[in-house]
Amino acid sequence: MLKNPIRVVVTGLGVVAPNGYDKETFYQALLDGKSGIGNVERIEMSNFRTQIAGEVKISFPEMAREHNFDRTVSMACVALDEAFKDSGIDSTYISGLGIRAGMSFATSLGGNSRMMEHLKEELDERKIQPEWLTDLNFFSNYIAKNAGVKGAINSTTSACAAGTAAVGIGFDQIRLGRADVMIVGGSDPLTEFSIAGFHSLRSLSPTGSKPFDENRDGLVIGEGASIFILENYDHALERGAHIYAEIIGYGLSNDAYHITSPDPNGGGAIRAMKMALQDANLRPDDVDYINAHGTSTLVNDKMELNAINEVFQDHAKKISISSTKSMTGHCLGAAGSIELAACVLAVERGFVPPTATLSKPEKDFEEFSLIKSKSVKKPIKVAMSNSFAFGGNTACVILKKADELNVRKGVQFD
Repeated sequence: MLKNPIRVVVTGLGVVAPNGYDKETFYQALLDGKSGIGNVERIEMSNFRTQIAGEVKISFPEMAREHNFDRTVSMACVALDEAFKDSGIDSTYISGLGIRAGMSFATSLGGNSRMMEHLKEELDERKIQPEWLTDLNFFSNYIAKNAGVKGAINSTTSACAAGTAAVGIGFDQIRLGRADVMIVGGSDPLTEFSIAGFHSLRSLSPTGSKPFDENRDGLVIGEGASIFILENYDHALERGAHIYAEIIGYGLSNDAYHITSPDPNGGGAIRAMKMALQDANLRPDDVDYINAHGTSTLVNDKMELNAINEVFQDHAKKISISSTKSMTGHCLGAAGSIELAACVLAVERGFVPPTATLSKPEKDFEEFSLIKSKSVKKPIKVAMSNSFAFGGNTACVILKKADELNVRKGVQFD
Protein backbone atom coordinates (compact mmCIF):
# COMPACT_ATOMS: atom_id res chain seq x y z
CA MET A 1 0.00 0.00 0.00
CA LEU A 2 1.23 3.47 -0.91
CA LYS A 3 1.88 6.06 1.80
CA ASN A 4 -0.61 8.95 1.58
CA PRO A 5 -1.86 8.11 -1.93
CA ILE A 6 -4.15 10.48 -3.78
CA ARG A 7 -7.74 9.33 -3.43
CA VAL A 8 -9.56 8.28 -6.59
CA VAL A 9 -13.31 8.57 -7.05
CA VAL A 10 -15.87 7.67 -9.73
CA THR A 11 -17.78 10.73 -10.95
CA GLY A 12 -19.33 9.54 -14.20
CA LEU A 13 -20.71 6.31 -15.64
CA GLY A 14 -21.93 5.18 -19.06
CA VAL A 15 -23.20 1.71 -19.96
CA VAL A 16 -24.21 -0.16 -23.09
CA ALA A 17 -25.13 -3.72 -22.06
CA PRO A 18 -27.36 -6.46 -23.48
CA ASN A 19 -29.92 -5.81 -20.71
CA GLY A 20 -29.69 -2.01 -20.64
CA TYR A 21 -28.49 0.53 -23.18
CA ASP A 22 -27.84 3.28 -20.64
CA LYS A 23 -27.07 3.55 -16.92
CA GLU A 24 -30.65 3.77 -15.65
CA THR A 25 -32.12 0.95 -17.76
CA PHE A 26 -29.12 -1.20 -16.82
CA TYR A 27 -29.74 -0.40 -13.14
CA GLN A 28 -33.42 -1.32 -13.43
CA ALA A 29 -32.53 -4.58 -15.16
CA LEU A 30 -30.16 -5.45 -12.32
CA LEU A 31 -32.89 -4.71 -9.77
CA ASP A 32 -35.43 -6.86 -11.62
CA GLY A 33 -33.08 -9.67 -12.61
CA LYS A 34 -33.83 -8.93 -16.26
CA SER A 35 -31.73 -10.74 -18.85
CA GLY A 36 -30.55 -9.43 -22.20
CA ILE A 37 -29.69 -12.90 -23.47
CA GLY A 38 -31.70 -14.20 -26.43
CA ASN A 39 -31.61 -15.29 -30.04
CA VAL A 40 -28.94 -13.56 -32.12
CA GLU A 41 -30.14 -11.37 -34.98
CA ARG A 42 -26.93 -9.99 -36.44
CA ILE A 43 -24.86 -13.18 -36.90
CA GLU A 44 -25.72 -16.49 -38.56
CA MET A 45 -25.63 -19.02 -35.71
CA SER A 46 -26.82 -22.24 -37.36
CA ASN A 47 -23.36 -23.82 -37.38
CA PHE A 48 -22.78 -23.27 -33.67
CA ARG A 49 -23.71 -25.24 -30.57
CA THR A 50 -25.93 -22.38 -29.44
CA GLN A 51 -28.18 -19.80 -31.07
CA ILE A 52 -28.21 -17.40 -28.11
CA ALA A 53 -25.98 -14.57 -26.89
CA GLY A 54 -26.08 -11.29 -25.03
CA GLU A 55 -26.55 -9.09 -28.07
CA VAL A 56 -26.87 -5.29 -27.98
CA LYS A 57 -29.83 -4.80 -30.30
CA ILE A 58 -29.42 -1.18 -31.23
CA SER A 59 -27.76 0.12 -34.36
CA PHE A 60 -25.12 2.82 -34.76
CA PRO A 61 -25.44 3.82 -38.45
CA GLU A 62 -24.00 7.34 -38.38
CA MET A 63 -21.38 6.61 -35.76
CA ALA A 64 -20.47 3.35 -37.48
CA ARG A 65 -19.76 5.14 -40.75
CA GLU A 66 -17.65 7.70 -38.93
CA HIS A 67 -15.61 4.96 -37.28
CA ASN A 68 -15.24 2.65 -40.26
CA PHE A 69 -18.07 0.40 -39.06
CA ASP A 70 -16.16 -0.76 -36.00
CA ARG A 71 -18.73 -1.83 -33.41
CA THR A 72 -16.13 -1.72 -30.61
CA VAL A 73 -15.72 2.01 -31.11
CA SER A 74 -19.40 2.71 -31.67
CA MET A 75 -20.51 1.12 -28.39
CA ALA A 76 -17.64 2.78 -26.52
CA CYS A 77 -18.55 6.21 -27.86
CA VAL A 78 -22.18 5.81 -26.77
CA ALA A 79 -20.98 4.87 -23.26
CA LEU A 80 -18.46 7.74 -23.31
CA ASP A 81 -21.13 10.28 -24.23
CA GLU A 82 -23.28 9.14 -21.31
CA ALA A 83 -20.31 9.15 -18.90
CA PHE A 84 -19.45 12.71 -19.93
CA LYS A 85 -23.02 13.95 -19.45
CA ASP A 86 -23.25 12.10 -16.15
CA SER A 87 -20.05 13.66 -14.84
CA GLY A 88 -20.72 17.19 -16.10
CA ILE A 89 -17.58 17.37 -18.25
CA ASP A 90 -16.96 17.06 -21.97
CA SER A 91 -14.17 16.64 -24.52
CA THR A 92 -13.35 20.36 -24.42
CA TYR A 93 -12.80 20.15 -20.66
CA ILE A 94 -10.64 17.03 -21.07
CA SER A 95 -8.62 18.66 -23.83
CA GLY A 96 -8.03 21.70 -21.61
CA LEU A 97 -6.43 19.48 -18.96
CA GLY A 98 -3.66 18.52 -21.40
CA ILE A 99 -1.47 15.76 -20.02
CA ARG A 100 -3.41 15.78 -16.74
CA ALA A 101 -6.18 13.74 -18.40
CA GLY A 102 -5.61 10.28 -19.85
CA MET A 103 -7.35 7.10 -20.92
CA SER A 104 -7.08 3.43 -19.98
CA PHE A 105 -9.19 1.31 -22.30
CA ALA A 106 -9.80 -2.43 -22.55
CA THR A 107 -10.85 -4.81 -25.29
CA SER A 108 -10.09 -8.29 -26.50
CA LEU A 109 -11.51 -7.93 -30.01
CA GLY A 110 -11.02 -4.25 -30.87
CA GLY A 111 -10.55 -4.15 -34.65
CA ASN A 112 -11.04 -7.89 -35.01
CA SER A 113 -14.54 -7.66 -36.43
CA ARG A 114 -13.16 -5.86 -39.48
CA MET A 115 -9.99 -7.93 -39.42
CA MET A 116 -11.93 -11.16 -39.82
CA GLU A 117 -14.07 -9.73 -42.61
CA HIS A 118 -10.94 -8.72 -44.51
CA LEU A 119 -9.24 -12.03 -43.79
CA LYS A 120 -12.18 -14.02 -45.15
CA GLU A 121 -12.29 -11.86 -48.26
CA GLU A 122 -8.57 -12.26 -48.86
CA LEU A 123 -8.64 -16.00 -48.30
CA ASP A 124 -11.54 -16.30 -50.73
CA GLU A 125 -9.72 -14.23 -53.32
CA ARG A 126 -6.26 -15.68 -52.53
CA LYS A 127 -4.94 -12.19 -51.88
CA ILE A 128 -2.50 -11.00 -49.26
CA GLN A 129 -3.11 -7.37 -48.31
CA PRO A 130 -2.11 -6.84 -44.67
CA GLU A 131 -2.92 -3.13 -44.43
CA TRP A 132 -6.08 -3.91 -42.43
CA LEU A 133 -3.90 -5.06 -39.53
CA THR A 134 -3.51 -1.38 -38.64
CA ASP A 135 -7.12 -1.48 -37.38
CA LEU A 136 -5.85 -3.34 -34.33
CA ASN A 137 -3.69 -0.40 -33.32
CA PHE A 138 -6.09 2.48 -33.79
CA PHE A 139 -9.39 1.62 -32.12
CA SER A 140 -8.32 3.29 -28.86
CA ASN A 141 -7.16 6.36 -30.77
CA TYR A 142 -10.65 6.83 -32.23
CA ILE A 143 -12.10 6.87 -28.72
CA ALA A 144 -9.35 9.12 -27.34
CA LYS A 145 -9.91 11.60 -30.16
CA ASN A 146 -13.64 11.73 -29.38
CA ALA A 147 -12.81 12.26 -25.71
CA GLY A 148 -10.25 15.01 -26.31
CA VAL A 149 -7.50 13.11 -24.50
CA LYS A 150 -4.01 14.60 -24.81
CA GLY A 151 -2.38 12.68 -21.98
CA ALA A 152 -1.30 9.06 -21.71
CA ILE A 153 -3.38 6.38 -23.46
CA ASN A 154 -3.19 2.73 -22.42
CA SER A 155 -4.82 -0.18 -24.25
CA THR A 156 -5.28 -3.37 -22.24
CA THR A 157 -5.96 -6.65 -24.05
CA SER A 158 -5.54 -9.23 -21.28
CA ALA A 159 -8.55 -11.21 -22.53
CA CYS A 160 -11.53 -11.33 -20.16
CA ALA A 161 -9.62 -9.62 -17.34
CA ALA A 162 -8.91 -6.57 -19.49
CA GLY A 163 -11.78 -4.36 -18.29
CA THR A 164 -10.85 -4.80 -14.64
CA ALA A 165 -7.13 -4.39 -15.31
CA ALA A 166 -7.79 -1.15 -17.23
CA VAL A 167 -9.52 0.34 -14.18
CA GLY A 168 -6.53 -0.57 -12.01
CA ILE A 169 -4.15 1.08 -14.47
CA GLY A 170 -6.24 4.26 -14.60
CA PHE A 171 -6.53 4.23 -10.80
CA ASP A 172 -2.74 4.15 -10.53
CA GLN A 173 -2.28 7.09 -12.89
CA ILE A 174 -4.32 9.31 -10.57
CA ARG A 175 -3.15 8.09 -7.18
CA LEU A 176 0.49 8.38 -8.27
CA GLY A 177 -0.12 12.03 -9.22
CA ARG A 178 0.29 11.60 -12.98
CA ALA A 179 -3.26 12.65 -13.91
CA ASP A 180 -6.28 14.38 -12.42
CA VAL A 181 -8.88 12.69 -14.63
CA MET A 182 -8.82 9.27 -16.30
CA ILE A 183 -11.36 7.89 -18.75
CA VAL A 184 -11.40 4.14 -18.13
CA GLY A 185 -13.48 1.24 -19.35
CA GLY A 186 -13.84 -1.37 -22.03
CA SER A 187 -15.77 -2.36 -25.12
CA ASP A 188 -16.08 -5.64 -26.99
CA PRO A 189 -18.37 -6.67 -29.85
CA LEU A 190 -20.17 -9.93 -30.51
CA THR A 191 -18.44 -11.46 -33.53
CA GLU A 192 -18.51 -14.69 -35.46
CA PHE A 193 -14.82 -14.99 -34.62
CA SER A 194 -15.37 -14.98 -30.83
CA ILE A 195 -18.36 -17.31 -31.01
CA ALA A 196 -16.43 -19.78 -33.19
CA GLY A 197 -13.54 -19.76 -30.75
CA PHE A 198 -15.67 -20.69 -27.75
CA HIS A 199 -17.64 -23.15 -29.90
CA SER A 200 -14.39 -24.96 -30.73
CA LEU A 201 -13.65 -25.19 -27.00
CA ARG A 202 -17.11 -26.75 -26.48
CA SER A 203 -17.78 -24.22 -23.75
CA LEU A 204 -20.91 -22.52 -25.13
CA SER A 205 -24.27 -23.18 -23.48
CA PRO A 206 -27.31 -23.85 -25.67
CA THR A 207 -29.65 -23.19 -22.74
CA GLY A 208 -28.39 -20.01 -21.04
CA SER A 209 -25.90 -18.60 -18.58
CA LYS A 210 -26.50 -20.28 -15.19
CA PRO A 211 -23.54 -19.47 -12.91
CA PHE A 212 -23.20 -21.67 -9.81
CA ASP A 213 -26.28 -23.72 -10.73
CA GLU A 214 -26.13 -27.51 -10.63
CA ASN A 215 -27.47 -27.54 -14.21
CA ARG A 216 -24.98 -25.09 -15.68
CA ASP A 217 -23.65 -26.28 -19.02
CA GLY A 218 -21.37 -23.55 -20.31
CA LEU A 219 -21.11 -19.84 -20.91
CA VAL A 220 -23.00 -17.42 -23.14
CA ILE A 221 -21.07 -14.78 -25.09
CA GLY A 222 -22.17 -11.16 -24.73
CA GLU A 223 -21.14 -7.72 -25.94
CA GLY A 224 -21.20 -4.18 -24.68
CA ALA A 225 -19.24 -1.27 -23.26
CA SER A 226 -18.91 0.65 -20.03
CA ILE A 227 -16.88 3.78 -19.36
CA PHE A 228 -16.12 5.57 -16.10
CA ILE A 229 -14.78 8.99 -15.30
CA LEU A 230 -12.21 8.65 -12.50
CA GLU A 231 -10.96 11.77 -10.73
CA ASN A 232 -8.56 12.93 -8.12
CA TYR A 233 -10.79 13.37 -5.06
CA ASP A 234 -9.79 17.02 -4.51
CA HIS A 235 -10.30 17.78 -8.21
CA ALA A 236 -13.82 16.33 -8.02
CA LEU A 237 -14.64 18.35 -4.91
CA GLU A 238 -13.40 21.58 -6.44
CA ARG A 239 -15.80 21.31 -9.35
CA GLY A 240 -18.70 20.07 -7.21
CA ALA A 241 -18.92 16.67 -8.88
CA HIS A 242 -21.27 13.93 -7.75
CA ILE A 243 -19.20 11.08 -6.32
CA TYR A 244 -20.51 7.54 -6.88
CA ALA A 245 -17.82 5.58 -5.07
CA GLU A 246 -14.13 5.51 -4.25
CA ILE A 247 -11.75 3.02 -5.88
CA ILE A 248 -9.48 1.85 -3.07
CA GLY A 249 -7.42 -1.08 -4.35
CA TYR A 250 -6.75 -3.62 -7.07
CA GLY A 251 -4.70 -6.72 -7.75
CA LEU A 252 -3.33 -8.35 -10.91
CA SER A 253 -1.89 -11.83 -11.11
CA ASN A 254 -1.48 -14.87 -13.36
CA ASP A 255 -2.13 -18.57 -13.00
CA ALA A 256 0.85 -19.57 -15.14
CA TYR A 257 -1.15 -22.76 -15.68
CA HIS A 258 -2.93 -23.12 -19.07
CA ILE A 259 -3.92 -20.98 -22.04
CA THR A 260 -7.70 -21.55 -21.64
CA SER A 261 -8.28 -23.45 -18.36
CA PRO A 262 -7.97 -21.83 -14.93
CA ASP A 263 -5.77 -23.31 -12.24
CA PRO A 264 -8.25 -25.61 -10.42
CA ASN A 265 -6.66 -24.54 -7.12
CA GLY A 266 -7.36 -20.90 -7.96
CA GLY A 267 -3.79 -19.72 -7.47
CA GLY A 268 -4.07 -16.60 -9.63
CA ALA A 269 -7.51 -15.70 -8.32
CA ILE A 270 -6.33 -16.06 -4.73
CA ARG A 271 -3.29 -13.85 -5.35
CA ALA A 272 -5.31 -11.14 -7.14
CA MET A 273 -7.92 -10.94 -4.35
CA LYS A 274 -5.28 -10.90 -1.60
CA MET A 275 -3.32 -8.20 -3.45
CA ALA A 276 -6.45 -6.08 -3.82
CA LEU A 277 -7.28 -6.41 -0.13
CA GLN A 278 -3.73 -5.51 0.85
CA ASP A 279 -3.69 -2.57 -1.58
CA ALA A 280 -6.96 -1.31 -0.09
CA ASN A 281 -5.72 -1.87 3.48
CA LEU A 282 -8.76 -3.99 4.25
CA ARG A 283 -9.46 -7.11 6.26
CA PRO A 284 -11.42 -9.91 4.56
CA ASP A 285 -14.43 -9.26 6.79
CA ASP A 286 -14.65 -5.67 5.49
CA VAL A 287 -16.05 -6.89 2.15
CA ASP A 288 -19.85 -6.97 1.82
CA TYR A 289 -20.35 -8.03 -1.81
CA ILE A 290 -18.40 -9.84 -4.52
CA ASN A 291 -19.40 -9.57 -8.17
CA ALA A 292 -17.97 -12.92 -9.21
CA HIS A 293 -16.41 -13.70 -12.56
CA GLY A 294 -19.02 -16.50 -12.57
CA THR A 295 -18.89 -17.64 -16.19
CA SER A 296 -21.24 -20.65 -15.75
CA THR A 297 -18.64 -23.18 -16.81
CA LEU A 298 -18.13 -26.26 -14.66
CA VAL A 299 -14.49 -25.52 -13.93
CA ASN A 300 -14.52 -21.73 -13.42
CA ASP A 301 -17.37 -21.49 -10.93
CA LYS A 302 -15.95 -24.19 -8.68
CA MET A 303 -12.45 -22.66 -8.84
CA GLU A 304 -13.71 -19.17 -7.99
CA LEU A 305 -15.75 -20.15 -4.95
CA ASN A 306 -12.89 -22.32 -3.69
CA ALA A 307 -10.59 -19.29 -4.09
CA ILE A 308 -13.04 -17.03 -2.24
CA ASN A 309 -13.20 -19.61 0.53
CA GLU A 310 -9.40 -19.65 0.76
CA VAL A 311 -9.05 -15.84 0.85
CA PHE A 312 -11.97 -14.98 3.13
CA GLN A 313 -11.94 -18.02 5.42
CA ASP A 314 -14.69 -17.72 8.07
CA HIS A 315 -16.18 -14.66 6.36
CA ALA A 316 -16.51 -16.40 2.96
CA LYS A 317 -20.00 -17.75 3.65
CA LYS A 318 -21.28 -14.36 4.89
CA ILE A 319 -20.38 -12.27 1.83
CA SER A 320 -23.17 -11.70 -0.71
CA ILE A 321 -22.01 -13.17 -4.03
CA SER A 322 -23.58 -12.98 -7.49
CA SER A 323 -22.70 -13.18 -11.16
CA THR A 324 -24.31 -10.57 -13.40
CA LYS A 325 -23.18 -12.61 -16.41
CA SER A 326 -26.46 -14.44 -15.82
CA MET A 327 -28.11 -11.34 -17.35
CA THR A 328 -25.50 -10.04 -19.81
CA GLY A 329 -23.56 -13.08 -20.89
CA HIS A 330 -19.78 -12.96 -20.89
CA CYS A 331 -18.80 -9.66 -22.54
CA LEU A 332 -15.12 -10.66 -22.87
CA GLY A 333 -12.77 -7.65 -22.63
CA ALA A 334 -15.70 -5.43 -21.58
CA ALA A 335 -16.97 -7.88 -18.93
CA GLY A 336 -14.95 -6.38 -16.07
CA SER A 337 -16.05 -2.84 -16.99
CA ILE A 338 -19.75 -3.73 -17.17
CA GLU A 339 -19.54 -5.71 -13.94
CA LEU A 340 -17.76 -2.86 -12.16
CA ALA A 341 -20.62 -0.61 -13.31
CA ALA A 342 -22.96 -3.04 -11.54
CA CYS A 343 -20.79 -2.75 -8.41
CA VAL A 344 -20.73 1.06 -8.54
CA LEU A 345 -24.52 1.18 -8.76
CA ALA A 346 -24.90 -1.49 -6.07
CA VAL A 347 -22.68 0.41 -3.64
CA GLU A 348 -24.24 3.79 -4.34
CA ARG A 349 -27.87 2.63 -4.27
CA GLY A 350 -27.71 -0.12 -1.67
CA PHE A 351 -28.64 -3.39 -3.34
CA VAL A 352 -27.06 -6.69 -4.39
CA PRO A 353 -27.63 -7.70 -8.04
CA PRO A 354 -28.80 -11.29 -8.48
CA THR A 355 -27.54 -14.34 -10.31
CA ALA A 356 -30.85 -14.16 -12.13
CA THR A 357 -30.85 -17.70 -13.51
CA LEU A 358 -29.75 -19.46 -10.33
CA SER A 359 -32.37 -22.02 -9.36
CA LYS A 360 -30.55 -24.67 -7.36
CA PRO A 361 -26.91 -24.10 -6.38
CA GLU A 362 -24.54 -26.99 -6.88
CA LYS A 363 -24.24 -28.98 -3.65
CA ASP A 364 -20.68 -27.74 -2.98
CA PHE A 365 -21.91 -24.13 -3.21
CA GLU A 366 -24.94 -24.29 -0.90
CA GLU A 367 -23.22 -22.73 2.11
CA PHE A 368 -22.27 -19.55 0.22
CA SER A 369 -24.57 -16.52 0.30
CA LEU A 370 -25.40 -16.68 -3.40
CA ILE A 371 -28.02 -14.11 -4.42
CA LYS A 372 -30.68 -15.77 -6.56
CA SER A 373 -33.38 -14.63 -9.02
CA LYS A 374 -33.92 -11.03 -7.91
CA SER A 375 -31.86 -8.32 -6.27
CA VAL A 376 -31.70 -7.87 -2.52
CA LYS A 377 -31.90 -4.47 -0.84
CA LYS A 378 -28.85 -4.20 1.40
CA PRO A 379 -26.34 -1.48 2.34
CA ILE A 380 -22.96 -2.20 0.77
CA LYS A 381 -19.95 -0.35 2.10
CA VAL A 382 -17.29 -2.35 0.23
CA ALA A 383 -17.60 -4.32 -3.01
CA MET A 384 -15.12 -6.46 -4.93
CA SER A 385 -15.26 -7.21 -8.66
CA ASN A 386 -13.41 -10.27 -10.03
CA SER A 387 -12.26 -11.05 -13.57
CA PHE A 388 -10.38 -14.21 -14.56
CA ALA A 389 -9.25 -14.78 -18.12
CA PHE A 390 -7.55 -16.89 -20.75
CA GLY A 391 -3.81 -17.06 -20.39
CA GLY A 392 -4.28 -17.20 -16.61
CA ASN A 393 -4.84 -13.43 -16.35
CA THR A 394 -6.60 -12.52 -13.09
CA ALA A 395 -7.74 -9.10 -11.90
CA CYS A 396 -9.66 -7.73 -8.95
CA VAL A 397 -10.86 -4.20 -8.07
CA ILE A 398 -12.28 -2.99 -4.74
CA LEU A 399 -14.44 0.08 -4.22
CA LYS A 400 -16.24 1.60 -1.26
CA LYS A 401 -19.35 3.65 -0.66
CA ALA A 402 -18.99 7.39 -1.08
CA ASP A 403 -21.56 8.83 1.32
CA GLU A 404 -18.94 10.12 3.72
CA LEU A 405 -16.93 11.53 0.81
CA ASN A 406 -19.67 13.85 -0.40
CA VAL A 407 -19.41 16.21 2.57
CA ARG A 408 -16.27 18.21 3.18
CA LYS A 409 -15.57 21.66 4.56
CA GLY A 410 -19.29 22.29 5.03
CA VAL A 411 -20.14 21.75 1.35
CA GLN A 412 -22.88 19.24 0.46
CA PHE A 413 -22.84 17.58 -2.94
CA ASP A 414 -25.86 15.81 -4.40
